[in-house]
Amino acid sequence: MNILKDKNILLCVTGSIAAYKACEILRLLKKDGANVQVMMSKSAEEFIGVATFAALSNNEVLTNLFPDKPKGGMDHVNLSFEVDAIIVAPATANILCKAATGVADEIVSTMLSIADVPILFAPAMNFRMWENEGTMNAIEILKKRKNLIVQPEKGQLASLHKGNGRLANINKIINNIRKIFDKNLILEDKNILVTAGPTQEFIDPVRYLSNRSSGKMGYAIAAAAKEYGGEVTLISGPVNIDTIPGIKTIDIKSALDMGNKIEQLIEKTDFDYIFMVAAVSDFTPSKYSSNKIKSTSNIQNIKLKKTADIMSEIVSKSSAMKISFALETEDGEQNAMQKLKSKKSDYIILNYANEPDAGFDVDTNHIYIYSKSGQYTEYAKNTKKRLAYKIIEHIVENEK
Repeated sequence: MNILKDKNILLCVTGSIAAYKACEILRLLKKDGANVQVMMSKSAEEFIGVATFAALSNNEVLTNLFPDKPKGGMDHVNLSFEVDAIIVAPATANILCKAATGVADEIVSTMLSIADVPILFAPAMNFRMWENEGTMNAIEILKKRKNLIVQPEKGQLASLHKGNGRLANINKIINNIRKIFDKNLILEDKNILVTAGPTQEFIDPVRYLSNRSSGKMGYAIAAAAKEYGGEVTLISGPVNIDTIPGIKTIDIKSALDMGNKIEQLIEKTDFDYIFMVAAVSDFTPSKYSSNKIKSTSNIQNIKLKKTADIMSEIVSKSSAMKISFALETEDGEQNAMQKLKSKKSDYIILNYANEPDAGFDVDTNHIYIYSKSGQYTEYAKNTKKRLAYKIIEHIVENEK
């Protein structure tokens, strides 16, 4: 399987004579199936044309923080949530020092200052610029931040001098990009159960009670667990998300269906982790009408009854590490800690339904992880896909 297939990569080109070599990097990334967006500094445009990268990437090339025709919002901020990795090649001394010190005065440096994804730098410059103390300090700072540096090579430079500063071999750069996505299989040989989406509690054959859960967070956790080597089973309520290849997916409708299916599964399988991400209905109609209730019916109210607490009554029977989710609108920490105890969970992940661009209907979230040992960690707003990786890494690392 090609590890770069369908990955969203931002290729940042800065002002070096080696800028033309970024075309080959772009070509090889595309050949491996990656989706590539190119961003160029103004100085890069002095060495190579925008049209070249637009043609090779089949995408618009971003060159300006303030485009003539903005799409709405801030394009570079929106893009920072969409890419899986950033490659800066060639990386000049200027951009290395800006990235290290947090300077954000043009489109590339601004993108690097807000990005929360792996960043790879492939420097290229005159040997004296490379050996300059400021450049060396910047490299050390970037390494400490877990950025990848593909060291420049020694050879004849554009100035005709010989020394360190030539852009690394293109294949070496590509191989290092692949390493970004070569996940450590921290869930290898582990059985993982994930629930996702809403449940539907039917009143009659036509109407039901439900909630706004899209299932995106649960599906993201299932996909991340699979990438980390887990054997994943996903129990899904009704959602509009494609099934994930390689994951056993079981579709259910109601809270009762979900509870029954989980009980069957934990009797047969020794799960190592159970992620209860689904927004299971707390109430269901006391009485189901087998015929459609007519609009002319004189119904004053619909009686409800509580559904079973799947986490505390069923999942608690498993010896797995149990992770529950809490969606709140107020008193979040207090309510989450109460649920952590009442649901007999090892961890609970809190988010807020009334926070803009978090929770329901969107691709981003802002979460707080609480453990039964009293530890607390906040993860800033990010895509649900990235947060899924962070959740798994956090829990696995915590349990070492």
